[in-house]
Amino acid sequence: MANRSTKRRRRKPPTHPQAARAQEPRASKTPSRESRHQTSQPVAEAPLYQVSGHELLKGYLPALAAFLGVLLFAYWPTLLWLEDSWRNEPDYSHGYLVLPLAGLLCWQRRELFPGVTGRVNWSGLALIALAVVMRIVGRLSYTDFLDAWSLLPLITGTVLLLFGWAAMKWALPAIGFLFLMIPLPYQAESLLSWKLQGIASELSTVMLRILGQPAVSEGHVIWIDDQRLHVEEACSGMRIFVGVAALAYFWAASVTRSWIDRVILLAAVIPLAVMVNATRITAVGLLNQMFDDTVSRNRIHDWSGYMMIPLAFFILWLVKVYWQRLYRPLEQLTARDFVPSST
Repeated sequence: MANRSTKRRRRKPPTHPQAARAQEPRASKTPSRESRHQTSQPVAEAPLYQVSGHELLKGYLPALAAFLGVLLFAYWPTLLWLEDSWRNEPDYSHGYLVLPLAGLLCWQRRELFPGVTGRVNWSGLALIALAVVMRIVGRLSYTDFLDAWSLLPLITGTVLLLFGWAAMKWALPAIGFLFLMIPLPYQAESLLSWKLQGIASELSTVMLRILGQPAVSEGHVIWIDDQRLHVEEACSGMRIFVGVAALAYFWAASVTRSWIDRVILLAAVIPLAVMVNATRITAVGLLNQMFDDTVSRNRIHDWSGYMMIPLAFFILWLVKVYWQRLYRPLEQLTARDFVPSST
């Protein structure tokens, strides 16, 4: 019997689907360096985005136009009352300039505009609701100043509703500036005017005595020898105080220095207004000694009032310049500034 070499062929075992999957190379559970680098950096959400003025106006133009239309329709009687106060009350004649200056303030701070969220912030409805309540109470109680004050939360809430928290904080200085165009309540205005009258009378009497005049004050009346100089409510310095306060607020909101500079400007308003008004009363008292006719004295009284407001602005500007030269901001250096650049 012939020997035959038989070659046994190994049969491949049947591959089960689970076994096939087990034989496949498994992915390493340890992430590679690139994957770790990619997954370790969380995706930053940008809630704000910068837009140009033209694109912002184009995107929000319908909403802004609707808001302006509703504002004019609802607040037309209030706006007429404000204009009448600016025209007939000398203490608030600066009200015509407040709105343009508020726009100028926004334009000066345009580089600080943080951007918009691109979505509606419903928190602004709370401020709008507050404005509605103030307006209803003001109309029912015939309180014109409360009705006018409701403009401030209305504008603030609308900015928050359309543009977000960051844009509202950016616009707050300009919105707060609008408060200066609204007349104060009669009780507060009378009390402040009465206090300013008393201080101006006492200070003017002291200044006249320093200049060698036999001046004696009795309430709001200054006796110079045998002549009487009555410090009326119109001479209380209320007009100078309100005008200087408006200018100081505008400058304080415009400067980009520290908050101390803003506080110094605002703190200088009251003593500056009192000193300027006392200087005016002293000058009127001295000139009345030279002119006896009523026409000349009336002209002296009127022209002295016109000249004191520019003088107060000039002195406030000197205070601002002096303070900025006295305390100059220091440049803050970090360790990176001392490392030489690679170029």
